[in-house]
Amino acid sequence: MIFSFKRNSLDSKESVDIIESIVYAQLKPLGFRKHGRTLHRFSDGDISQVVNFQNGCPQKQIYNILWVNLGIRIPECTERSFSISQPLKKYYHDYDCTIRTELSSFASHKNTGYSLKQDPHKIGNTVLSDLQKYVLPVFDTLNSREAILHHRKDYPDFDEYNHHLRLLEEAMIYGRAGNTDKATACFNRYYQKVLQKYNDELAHGSRTYMRKGQSTVYYNVRTKRTETVTAERNGYITLYDASDSHLKYLEKLAERLNIALSGRL
Repeated sequence: MIFSFKRNSLDSKESVDIIESIVYAQLKPLGFRKHGRTLHRFSDGDISQVVNFQNGCPQKQIYNILWVNLGIRIPECTERSFSISQPLKKYYHDYDCTIRTELSSFASHKNTGYSLKQDPHKIGNTVLSDLQKYVLPVFDTLNSREAILHHRKDYPDFDEYNHHLRLLEEAMIYGRAGNTDKATACFNRYYQKVLQKYNDELAHGSRTYMRKGQSTVYYNVRTKRTETVTAERNGYITLYDASDSHLKYLEKLAERLNIALSGRL
């Protein structure tokens, strides 16, 4: 497909069409299939590998910026179940994924996206180069449950959003494989980490950065009241806002999965 381009002659949708077509031409032979703005392929039967093209963010009045969202979806981790939904969908979105990041952040450590005011052919080739250099090697490595269990920790920058859930998600993978002992061990290690963090915040509060004049309203677990705090200067303040909601969620999840918890709240 041949496109002509004159600066400012294309709207952002047309530019993303060109960029996506350049990338898809090279990823299609590798097993990716196009679904709207998402390129998707399965590995290991039901693990999704996702490249998604996000054209700005109208809700925040951000335009002419392309973000390329990346993800790997392990069904049991997303669904929090040892028995996953059937049948599989044809494809999944990046927000359905377990392991996630954004391309410009992963490639250059700057989550700036790609300016759609530039020549879309140039952007397309840059995105393609970044995907080939940085992303496809990760997809090729993390292409099975066993590989994810052993090598997910090797890619912390690719695991930008959910790395703190790694132990919980390892429990889900082991549980689906029928390894109850390892699933229980991982789940309990994660639960204890969350419990320790909660107890620390209960005893010492949490440090939150605020700018001078900025206010926040929160429930103080010490005074048992909703309070408003206004920063007198730029810096960190201590909020006594410990919440046990995630612990309660984990306790209900453990019960549903038939996992015995040790040292509960």
